[in-house]
Amino acid sequence: MDDLELVKLIKKGETKYFEEIIQKYKKVVFGHAYNFLRNREEAEDTAQEVFMAVYKSLSGFRGDSKLSTWIYRITINTCKNRLKQMQRLRAQTADELYEEGDENKTSMVDNIKEKEEKEPDKSYASDRVRDLIYARIGELTEEQKHVILMRDVDGLSYEDIGRVLKLSVSAVKSKLFRARENLREKLEKDDVL
Repeated sequence: MDDLELVKLIKKGETKYFEEIIQKYKKVVFGHAYNFLRNREEAEDTAQEVFMAVYKSLSGFRGDSKLSTWIYRITINTCKNRLKQMQRLRAQTADELYEEGDENKTSMVDNIKEKEEKEPDKSYASDRVRDLIYARIGELTEEQKHVILMRDVDGLSYEDIGRVLKLSVSAVKSKLFRARENLREKLEKDDVL
């Protein structure tokens, strides 16, 4: 059954079909959330938020774009919101640590480093380079970050990226070129390229 048929059935009250949408898109949604947030737990929570938002908003889906494009747009917006939330929490935690004194700051930094070293996806040498690349992608503007992740990590076509970001194909190509140039410059400074 194609996406539009599923949406029609769900809109008619056949909510059991929403599980098919989840199964079809959960890997893509989680993958983008993880690539954007770089934290497994946050990505899992964000993916759940995305599907709750999709379910709540499905009645408003008109079919002007593909369902996958619409879900991708919701994923991007949810990731942006989660990232802002994470940044506020980090800033608040940093403020609290500053008030408590340097001893606790050092302890927390050590705990974070220890946790990062124990993460299973950091078990081989190339992870260091990959992590550095993702860190540098994180330093790009929001728009550049999205374009690079959608094209080079998620493999979306220029047309799909344009639909998600509401840009022309030529604008997508231009933004991707600038994003790759900025990333290349950063990686050259790190002696990765």
